[in-house]
Amino acid sequence: MNRLRDIGPSLVRTSLVCACVVVLSGCGSSGDGGEAAASDEAALALSRQPTVKEVPKIDIKDMPPFPIEEYLPKVGEDAKINAASAGFIRSCMARFGFDYHGPDIGQSTLDSQENGANRQRRYGISSEELAVSYGYHLPRTGPPADRGASAPVMSKSENKVFIGDQDPASGVKPGDKIAGKEIPSGGCSGEAQRKLEIKPRQRMAEKINNVSFARSQENPQVLKAFKSWSDCMAHSGYSYKTPLEPLDNLQGSSASPSEISAAKMDVACKGKVNLAGTWFAVESEIQSELISRNEEILKEDAKSFDALVRRASDEMTAR
Repeated sequence: MNRLRDIGPSLVRTSLVCACVVVLSGCGSSGDGGEAAASDEAALALSRQPTVKEVPKIDIKDMPPFPIEEYLPKVGEDAKINAASAGFIRSCMARFGFDYHGPDIGQSTLDSQENGANRQRRYGISSEELAVSYGYHLPRTGPPADRGASAPVMSKSENKVFIGDQDPASGVKPGDKIAGKEIPSGGCSGEAQRKLEIKPRQRMAEKINNVSFARSQENPQVLKAFKSWSDCMAHSGYSYKTPLEPLDNLQGSSASPSEISAAKMDVACKGKVNLAGTWFAVESEIQSELISRNEEILKEDAKSFDALVRRASDEMTAR
């Protein structure tokens, strides 16, 4: 599994912090869980580890798009769905006397064209400028509403109305009432799903994005590039086996002088050994194989998701 703090699956999309993200996104696929897992395993298995004969020279701070990005949902698209869903939930919760606000989603998030590939930090720190200012820490940029804020804690009654019988832990059963009104099936979040026609999707693009990242780290060419990078770092006194290892030991909320020095050398060593070129080329080959094998599912998912985004956008415009 990829490191969530670095590539956003599957977004981990950096700007959306929403208590109802699982409820609203239609994350799963329909059918038996065991059968779905077995099907995914077959669909995402590699026939072989690729060998790239011609490795491009790529600057780590200027990564080109990955093949899977054609199919990955954008941050702004997910934000529109969440914003439209929050409007339906707000109206539903108000029927029960609750004041629901939902996530704060700023305009820059709604306009964002970023996606779960997260090229800027997919392979760790990528910019000397950012290394000098933040070390390995993530910069906190943009207005507070776009950074994501903790949602207020719901009362027990609010949570019952919000989640309904979707979660057995809520204790809600079909037909239960609060304030004399029957809780909708799936709670207000379930009602929002139905009004926006949110249905489960295969999410094959997100799966390929994650699997290619994981499998690429097992590739002999990438491992050789890791070794070259590690040797380069060792010359300056840093003992790391992979470019993701420094992210495991971050201390405090801001970078120390020693962390900044290490991050600067990290970026320099990546450039020296063309780590981005090798890793990108190998991972792109892996993605291309998986895309070719799952193209029909990817197109179906994209069509369904695009229609959902249009419905969400229409709903926001109508308010």
